[in-house]
Amino acid sequence: MSERILIVEDEETLRNNIHRYLERAGHSVSSAATGKQAAAELERSPFDLVITDFRLPDTDGLQILEQVRTLCPDSIVLIMTAYASVDAAVEAMRRGAHDYLLKPLSLADLQRRIDRLSEHRRLTQENARLRTQLRGENEPFQRLRAGGGTMRKFCTFLEKIAPSSSTVLITGESGTGKELVARAVHDLSPRRGGPFVSLNVSAIPDTLMESYLFGHERGAFTGADRRRDGLFRAATGGTLFLDEIGELSLAMQAKLLRATETREILPVGSDRSIKIDTRIVAATHRDLAAMVQQDRFRRDLLYRLSVIQAMVPPLRERREDVRGLALYLISRHAREQKKEIAGVSPRALQILERYSWPGNVRELSNVMERAVLLTEAQTIDVEDLPIELQALEDIPEPPLLSPPPQPSSDQECNLEAAALSFERAHIAHVLQRARGNREAAAKLLGLSPATLYRHLQRTGLKGFRYQPDE
Repeated sequence: MSERILIVEDEETLRNNIHRYLERAGHSVSSAATGKQAAAELERSPFDLVITDFRLPDTDGLQILEQVRTLCPDSIVLIMTAYASVDAAVEAMRRGAHDYLLKPLSLADLQRRIDRLSEHRRLTQENARLRTQLRGENEPFQRLRAGGGTMRKFCTFLEKIAPSSSTVLITGESGTGKELVARAVHDLSPRRGGPFVSLNVSAIPDTLMESYLFGHERGAFTGADRRRDGLFRAATGGTLFLDEIGELSLAMQAKLLRATETREILPVGSDRSIKIDTRIVAATHRDLAAMVQQDRFRRDLLYRLSVIQAMVPPLRERREDVRGLALYLISRHAREQKKEIAGVSPRALQILERYSWPGNVRELSNVMERAVLLTEAQTIDVEDLPIELQALEDIPEPPLLSPPPQPSSDQECNLEAAALSFERAHIAHVLQRARGNREAAAKLLGLSPATLYRHLQRTGLKGFRYQPDE
């Protein structure tokens, strides 16, 4: 198994020999000559294994051990020591080191120790995962199942697809919980003991994307003063989640396609490909099929990413989930705030179920967090909700639309004129229902306030005034 290894050794020849040997064995290796350099490496990125000499120019193995326990508590520590310092190495093991090696080293023996410690680490992680599962703490899956029948069926689908190594494409509107789905797929898969690495593609400049994904060699470009592994290697044995994949440039799409097809990556500035063992899960709120037609997304990459497709429905299409999600989120936020909250009042629940939730589950979570923070009671009530939701209380549901009258003139037969007439009547009805509150009306219509304003201009409703019922 490939491991991320840090070597801390002040003797340059020995350090370089170990570095080259472990790299040839397929590990991702970084080196440090002093305790200060080791601390900088540990702060920069986590390591699976730290191999450190006991005696260093500026510190000793016990200090390195303390730094590892603070900065990378999941790392395994292997102490290298001369015969005269065996007692010190034994003391390091009492304090949490996992093994020690006597100098002069046998590189073959070092590899055997690494293999044994790696297996120990894997079993420890697996035991921790099983204990968590027995306690029912699979957070992503619990949260997805917290709603009604729609999401329970969706979770059954995830349980079926998770065990494979196929790529998964998660689609859905912003705020529906696509990263939550990706984490659930990872936690339900055989890769659950490996890392889950997440990258929001839209947050990284295109000029840096290749280095972020595939890594780079020292000196590969201006400013590359040290080697970087990249996220594919960071996710070895686990899952790489690429959010907002539709924002990836065409040039990077071609490189990602090659990596997914060959299971190899080529770091920037290197002439040697590296085998990878990483499952890709991607997500987007965009219509990738439409982007293919517009030559903005590669058709072959879409096929490669969407071996399995999982579409997360928006919250407005599964209102039966609102109650369960609200109760779950109240419980979670109350636990974080160390407050005792029993639930939500029938009056508030009626509003929550009526609301269209344009921001989906993310918006519901924010509303529940705010309510838990503000309430001084043991039940969330209407007064704890945002003002635009409070405006919906006691407003009757709109009547069923009656069939439109038969057109009696050529003008009334015009489709655009009829659509404009219906749009005007419908917006006026929603404004009346929201008592003239335009922000609340925009949310009910599933529009932004700016979009609603444009509709008001187009339909001649800019001057609308709420008329209270007699």
